Amino acid sequence: MSPVTMRLIDSTAQSIDALIQIGALDAARDLLRTELGPLSTHVGTARVEAWCLALGLAQLLDLPQALAAAHELRETQGSAAIPTFVAIAQTAQACGDEVAEFRALSGIYWTGTLLWSGFGEMQRAFPRINALYEATQSRLSKDEAIQCLPGLLAARMLFGQQTADAAAIGEAVVTLALDETLNRRARLRAATMLAPWFEHSRDTDRLRRTTEVLTPLTHDATIPAVTRLIFRSATGLASVYFASLVEGGSGLTFSAAALMADADALGMQWLRFFTCRIAFEQATRAGDPAHTNTRLDQLEALVDPADASQVLALHYRRGNRALRANEYAAALAHSQRCMELAHALEMPQPIALLYENSAAASLVGLHRMAEAKAIYLSMIAKSMPGHRLGYERVCALIDVAEALDGAASAHNLPDETEHGAVRSALENYVQVCAGRLPPMHAQIFPPIAQRVVAALYAHGFGNDTLAADVRTLSLPPPDTRPVSWPWVLRVRLFDGFACDGLATNAQEGSKKADSKTTQILQYLAAHAPASVSAQRLADALWPEAEGDKAMRSLDVALTRLRQSLPDAALLTRHDGKIGFDLDRVWCDTHAVLAQVEQLRDFANAAGGSAAQSSVAASVTTTADALARDSAQAHTALALLALYRGPLLPDSREAFARDRAAFFRSQAAGAVQIGLRAAIRLPDQTMSEEIVRKSVAHGLPADVVRSVITDLQARGEDTSRRAAQLSQVFELARA
Repeated sequence: MSPVTMRLIDSTAQSIDALIQIGALDAARDLLRTELGPLSTHVGTARVEAWCLALGLAQLLDLPQALAAAHELRETQGSAAIPTFVAIAQTAQACGDEVAEFRALSGIYWTGTLLWSGFGEMQRAFPRINALYEATQSRLSKDEAIQCLPGLLAARMLFGQQTADAAAIGEAVVTLALDETLNRRARLRAATMLAPWFEHSRDTDRLRRTTEVLTPLTHDATIPAVTRLIFRSATGLASVYFASLVEGGSGLTFSAAALMADADALGMQWLRFFTCRIAFEQATRAGDPAHTNTRLDQLEALVDPADASQVLALHYRRGNRALRANEYAAALAHSQRCMELAHALEMPQPIALLYENSAAASLVGLHRMAEAKAIYLSMIAKSMPGHRLGYERVCALIDVAEALDGAASAHNLPDETEHGAVRSALENYVQVCAGRLPPMHAQIFPPIAQRVVAALYAHGFGNDTLAADVRTLSLPPPDTRPVSWPWVLRVRLFDGFACDGLATNAQEGSKKADSKTTQILQYLAAHAPASVSAQRLADALWPEAEGDKAMRSLDVALTRLRQSLPDAALLTRHDGKIGFDLDRVWCDTHAVLAQVEQLRDFANAAGGSAAQSSVAASVTTTADALARDSAQAHTALALLALYRGPLLPDSREAFARDRAAFFRSQAAGAVQIGLRAAIRLPDQTMSEEIVRKSVAHGLPADVVRSVITDLQARGEDTSRRAAQLSQVFELARA
């Protein structure tokens, strides 16, 4: 004990004596209760006993009675019991009562684990509670063990270095909780600590079986209602986590609404907050956004502003909601507040990393990759081995995103170094993630995950397992709709019809030009992404049919088509309209329109089509303009890779001719934008490639001629460039 502390205790002792002398007994009682432990240690139990007798507080020195009262305080007022348990532990230590001290320290962990508070006291007491276990384990009775071991279990879960540190204690507590010879209330209290233990050990079956055995005690009227509700609540919270963490869920059922109603009836603020938190977690994991928001608002209304752990719990859940909604700036603000509160609560490092993880994830979402990776690398260095893999996987995701960004910024010139960096990052991602798509990546960073998945397939790293993950996690495809995405069905109409993904017999049938199922596929693909009116489709494919015969024929053909698809749900029908599930079906027509839209967006961002056509403004040295021109040129080449020729050139259907003219016009206008950007690049090969492919794919000659005409009118340098392009154009036509 430091000299300063000793002087403070001496001053407290003198104050108590003075207060007794002047008759201020209530003030003396309050001071004695607050400093009972330190006073017992410093001035001796004899003097403390004299004060207690003079003030009518003899029960404070009755350690069993004091412990029982502290547990009552824990159940009714929550974290207010922690300083009481600390004082009892200090008094017991001064009295040399190791078992009473063990029980008091156990009470600290019992309280702090449920309420997520008292971390400073728990961390400081950790060496002592382990020492007491070593000193007393051989002589603890079962009645004493059921009071001591649950807290030790919580201590080792929070501060132990290995799961094995808690395993033996967890098994001992299970045995005690199921021992029918022991006090029922003590058994139910001890079992409250088993819920976090089973969650910690991921043993869903043990949680279910143990809960089933103890459930009759939750209806035992001889056990106080608050004890029964705390057990039900702790078990309920564990079962909510199990439902999402363990395949198949926990098998436990409980009503969060009933728990909240019971807590309201008991009127205890901390317990009402605890049960509302359970209701929120249940709604979140059930995927019920409206109910989740309601519960979160209820939780906020129940927060005690003076309880930092409750404030932290609210910010953490607000932050997680923001992350899942991809509202990264809000998530970052909440997570930073959580980190401040975690520091104030003296949380141990492994737990505090939870909030650092939220902050780092928010930074990833904001594309502040360098900051995020620095935090994750620090977390990897500080975290336990079992937690590192998740952080390493996010680092691998960041590496791929940065490599793709680097390749995109350098793609005006072919760069094998950038290409190699992308492949290296992708290979590392596959290795770290074991060829899977982690759920967090798809749910928290969908735009980044989309780019990474597309790159994995584009570079040959994709597989069936990854495709299954994409579909299970409902990760939508990127707006650019790359053909390399793991689509269930791919339909091509440009330069001839092809469909990948149909059953073998359906593939054979699709080769027949007059197949109505084939024509339905073609019609829907030709109009993608829009759905089409069933009546309009029927009239187009059965123009000679009278009455409702066309609709009946359509229904029959649709039934056959669904039977040939790998999944009948790929074809959708809502409000009289028919279309594709565009998250799983790729059409080259839809992909072309996406590229057309992107090129138009580029043109608008650069000042509109008029500005694009002005060759006087074409020579620019700014990095942004060069990158924009390069992106436009690459997009035009990507469009031409999709538009390989006229739509359904062999079809005799009227809809095919109409849509062929539409797409030819759309592609021509967009490619012209890309070509005008390409001629501004230092590298001339891209503009020449666009010219060759425009001719080869049957786009109107005006696409190229108008650009050449502009160049010819703009001076010596541009005229020379026009002559070069004109030569490329004529050679391509020949």
